Amino acid sequence: MKSTQLKPKILIVHNYYQIPGGEDTVVENEKKMLEDHGHEVIVYSRNNSELQKMSKFQKLGLPFSTVFSIRTYREVKRIIKQQNIDIVHVHNTLNLISPSVYYAAFSCKVKVIQTVHNFRLVCPGALLYRDGNICEDCIHKGLRCAIFNNCYRDSKLQTLACVITLKTHRFLGTYKNINYICLTEFNKEKLLEVNRGGKKIIDPKKVFVKPNFTSLN
Repeated sequence: MKSTQLKPKILIVHNYYQIPGGEDTVVENEKKMLEDHGHEVIVYSRNNSELQKMSKFQKLGLPFSTVFSIRTYREVKRIIKQQNIDIVHVHNTLNLISPSVYYAAFSCKVKVIQTVHNFRLVCPGALLYRDGNICEDCIHKGLRCAIFNNCYRDSKLQTLACVITLKTHRFLGTYKNINYICLTEFNKEKLLEVNRGGKKIIDPKKVFVKPNFTSLN
Protein backbone atom coordinates (compact mmCIF):
# COMPACT_ATOMS: atom_id res chain seq x y z
CA MET A 1 0.00 0.00 0.00
CA LYS A 2 1.35 3.43 -0.91
CA SER A 3 1.32 6.37 1.47
CA THR A 4 -1.72 8.67 1.27
CA GLN A 5 0.16 11.72 2.51
CA LEU A 6 0.73 14.62 0.13
CA LYS A 7 4.54 14.35 0.12
CA PRO A 8 6.29 11.05 -0.66
CA LYS A 9 7.57 9.01 2.26
CA ILE A 10 11.22 8.18 1.69
CA LEU A 11 13.47 5.31 2.74
CA ILE A 12 17.14 6.30 2.71
CA VAL A 13 19.50 3.34 2.38
CA HIS A 14 23.20 3.62 3.20
CA ASN A 15 26.04 1.19 3.86
CA TYR A 16 28.59 2.98 6.05
CA TYR A 17 32.28 2.29 5.47
CA GLN A 18 34.51 1.45 8.44
CA ILE A 19 36.15 4.87 8.12
CA PRO A 20 33.60 7.74 8.07
CA GLY A 21 33.59 9.85 4.91
CA GLY A 22 31.83 12.46 2.82
CA GLU A 23 29.03 10.12 1.77
CA ASP A 24 27.91 9.90 5.40
CA THR A 25 27.65 13.70 5.59
CA VAL A 26 25.60 13.78 2.39
CA VAL A 27 23.18 11.22 3.84
CA GLU A 28 22.70 13.37 6.95
CA ASN A 29 22.22 16.55 4.90
CA GLU A 30 19.75 14.88 2.52
CA LYS A 31 17.70 13.52 5.42
CA LYS A 32 17.52 16.90 7.14
CA MET A 33 16.63 18.72 3.91
CA LEU A 34 13.81 16.30 3.12
CA GLU A 35 12.43 16.49 6.65
CA ASP A 36 12.65 20.29 6.63
CA HIS A 37 10.46 20.22 3.52
CA GLY A 38 7.77 18.05 5.06
CA HIS A 39 8.82 14.54 4.03
CA GLU A 40 8.84 11.65 6.47
CA VAL A 41 12.19 9.87 6.20
CA ILE A 42 13.12 6.37 7.38
CA VAL A 43 16.76 5.21 7.34
CA TYR A 44 17.98 1.66 6.71
CA SER A 45 21.72 1.30 7.24
CA ARG A 46 24.49 -1.23 7.78
CA ASN A 47 28.09 -0.58 8.77
CA ASN A 48 31.11 -2.41 7.41
CA SER A 49 32.51 -2.52 10.95
CA GLU A 50 30.21 -5.55 11.26
CA LEU A 51 32.76 -7.44 9.17
CA GLN A 52 35.19 -7.46 12.11
CA LYS A 53 32.69 -9.41 14.23
CA MET A 54 31.89 -12.04 11.62
CA SER A 55 32.98 -15.64 12.02
CA LYS A 56 35.17 -17.28 9.37
CA PHE A 57 32.11 -19.16 8.13
CA GLN A 58 30.15 -15.91 7.71
CA LYS A 59 33.06 -14.31 5.85
CA LEU A 60 33.09 -17.22 3.42
CA GLY A 61 29.59 -16.17 2.36
CA LEU A 62 30.53 -12.52 1.77
CA PRO A 63 31.32 -12.88 -1.95
CA PHE A 64 27.78 -14.18 -2.46
CA SER A 65 25.98 -11.68 -0.20
CA THR A 66 27.91 -8.85 -1.85
CA VAL A 67 26.13 -9.78 -5.08
CA PHE A 68 22.75 -10.35 -3.45
CA SER A 69 22.00 -10.15 0.26
CA ILE A 70 18.90 -12.11 1.23
CA ARG A 71 18.90 -10.31 4.58
CA THR A 72 18.75 -6.90 2.89
CA TYR A 73 16.03 -8.03 0.52
CA ARG A 74 13.82 -9.28 3.35
CA GLU A 75 14.45 -6.37 5.74
CA VAL A 76 14.00 -3.60 3.17
CA LYS A 77 10.92 -5.21 1.68
CA ARG A 78 9.39 -5.46 5.15
CA ILE A 79 10.14 -1.78 5.88
CA ILE A 80 8.64 -0.67 2.57
CA LYS A 81 5.41 -2.51 3.30
CA GLN A 82 5.13 -1.63 6.99
CA GLN A 83 6.04 2.04 6.57
CA ASN A 84 4.21 2.58 3.25
CA ILE A 85 7.36 3.86 1.56
CA ASP A 86 6.94 5.76 -1.72
CA ILE A 87 10.60 6.19 -2.76
CA VAL A 88 13.78 4.28 -1.92
CA HIS A 89 16.85 6.52 -2.09
CA VAL A 90 20.07 4.50 -2.06
CA HIS A 91 23.50 5.98 -1.35
CA ASN A 92 25.91 3.06 -0.90
CA THR A 93 25.41 -0.72 -1.06
CA LEU A 94 28.97 -2.06 -0.57
CA ASN A 95 29.56 -4.52 1.07
CA LEU A 96 26.70 -5.60 3.29
CA ILE A 97 23.56 -4.14 1.71
CA SER A 98 24.19 -5.21 -1.89
CA PRO A 99 22.05 -4.50 -4.99
CA SER A 100 19.34 -6.71 -3.51
CA VAL A 101 17.94 -3.47 -2.07
CA TYR A 102 16.85 -2.55 -5.61
CA TYR A 103 14.92 -5.79 -5.97
CA ALA A 104 13.17 -5.26 -2.66
CA ALA A 105 11.89 -1.96 -4.07
CA PHE A 106 11.07 -3.45 -7.49
CA SER A 107 9.00 -6.20 -5.87
CA CYS A 108 6.94 -3.56 -4.04
CA LYS A 109 6.62 -1.42 -7.21
CA VAL A 110 8.43 1.46 -5.50
CA LYS A 111 10.72 3.84 -7.41
CA VAL A 112 14.45 3.67 -6.72
CA ILE A 113 16.95 6.53 -6.79
CA GLN A 114 20.68 5.88 -6.57
CA THR A 115 22.99 8.76 -5.75
CA VAL A 116 26.31 8.19 -7.56
CA HIS A 117 28.99 9.32 -5.12
CA ASN A 118 31.93 7.82 -7.03
CA PHE A 119 32.73 5.81 -10.17
CA ARG A 120 32.19 2.32 -8.73
CA LEU A 121 29.49 1.41 -11.27
CA VAL A 122 32.15 1.60 -14.00
CA CYS A 123 35.32 1.08 -11.93
CA PRO A 124 35.60 -1.42 -9.04
CA GLY A 125 38.24 0.82 -7.46
CA ALA A 126 35.69 3.66 -7.64
CA LEU A 127 38.23 6.38 -8.50
CA LEU A 128 39.21 5.89 -12.17
CA TYR A 129 42.75 6.31 -10.82
CA ARG A 130 45.55 3.76 -10.41
CA ASP A 131 49.28 3.87 -9.75
CA GLY A 132 49.35 7.66 -9.79
CA ASN A 133 47.55 7.99 -13.11
CA ILE A 134 44.04 8.36 -14.50
CA CYS A 135 42.79 4.88 -15.43
CA GLU A 136 39.73 4.07 -17.53
CA ASP A 137 40.77 0.52 -18.46
CA CYS A 138 37.60 -1.05 -17.04
CA ILE A 139 35.48 1.24 -19.23
CA HIS A 140 37.40 0.64 -22.44
CA LYS A 141 38.86 -2.85 -22.00
CA GLY A 142 36.49 -4.55 -19.56
CA LEU A 143 36.21 -5.23 -15.84
CA ARG A 144 38.79 -8.02 -15.95
CA CYS A 145 41.43 -5.26 -15.80
CA ALA A 146 40.42 -4.55 -12.21
CA ILE A 147 40.96 -8.18 -11.22
CA PHE A 148 44.40 -8.21 -12.82
CA ASN A 149 45.40 -5.06 -10.93
CA ASN A 150 43.70 -5.87 -7.59
CA CYS A 151 41.93 -2.52 -7.77
CA TYR A 152 39.63 -2.85 -4.76
CA ARG A 153 41.56 -2.68 -1.48
CA ASP A 154 44.56 -4.27 -3.24
CA SER A 155 42.82 -7.63 -2.96
CA LYS A 156 42.15 -9.96 -5.87
CA LEU A 157 39.35 -11.76 -4.02
CA GLN A 158 37.55 -8.57 -2.95
CA THR A 159 38.01 -7.07 -6.41
CA LEU A 160 36.59 -10.25 -7.95
CA ALA A 161 33.50 -9.91 -5.72
CA CYS A 162 32.99 -6.33 -6.95
CA VAL A 163 33.43 -7.38 -10.57
CA ILE A 164 31.02 -10.32 -10.27
CA THR A 165 28.45 -7.98 -8.67
CA LEU A 166 28.72 -5.47 -11.52
CA LYS A 167 28.67 -8.09 -14.28
CA THR A 168 25.76 -10.01 -12.71
CA HIS A 169 23.53 -6.98 -12.37
CA ARG A 170 24.47 -5.62 -15.78
CA PHE A 171 23.44 -8.97 -17.25
CA LEU A 172 20.18 -9.01 -15.29
CA GLY A 173 19.31 -5.46 -16.39
CA THR A 174 19.18 -4.25 -12.80
CA TYR A 175 20.84 -0.90 -13.44
CA LYS A 176 18.56 0.26 -16.24
CA ASN A 177 15.55 0.18 -13.93
CA ILE A 178 17.04 2.71 -11.50
CA ASN A 179 16.98 6.51 -11.46
CA TYR A 180 20.35 8.15 -10.81
CA ILE A 181 21.53 11.38 -9.21
CA CYS A 182 25.02 12.37 -10.34
CA LEU A 183 26.94 15.12 -8.58
CA THR A 184 28.42 16.69 -11.73
CA GLU A 185 28.01 16.59 -15.51
CA PHE A 186 31.40 14.85 -15.69
CA ASN A 187 30.16 12.20 -13.27
CA LYS A 188 27.10 11.68 -15.47
CA GLU A 189 29.21 11.46 -18.62
CA LYS A 190 31.49 8.79 -17.15
CA LEU A 191 28.55 6.81 -15.77
CA LEU A 192 26.92 6.65 -19.19
CA GLU A 193 30.12 5.38 -20.81
CA VAL A 194 29.02 2.01 -19.46
CA ASN A 195 26.68 2.00 -22.49
CA ARG A 196 29.61 1.98 -24.93
CA GLY A 197 29.19 -0.18 -28.01
CA GLY A 198 25.42 0.21 -28.19
CA LYS A 199 24.71 -1.46 -24.85
CA LYS A 200 21.89 -0.10 -22.68
CA ILE A 201 23.02 -0.92 -19.17
CA ILE A 202 21.80 2.42 -17.79
CA ASP A 203 18.90 4.43 -19.23
CA PRO A 204 20.21 7.96 -20.04
CA LYS A 205 16.71 9.36 -19.51
CA LYS A 206 16.90 8.32 -15.86
CA VAL A 207 20.18 10.09 -15.05
CA PHE A 208 20.07 13.55 -13.46
CA VAL A 209 22.60 15.99 -12.02
CA LYS A 210 22.23 17.44 -8.52
CA PRO A 211 25.36 18.76 -6.77
CA ASN A 212 26.03 18.15 -3.11
CA PHE A 213 25.11 20.99 -0.77
CA THR A 214 25.65 22.23 2.75
CA SER A 215 23.33 24.10 5.07
CA LEU A 216 24.23 27.70 5.90
CA ASN A 217 22.14 27.64 9.08
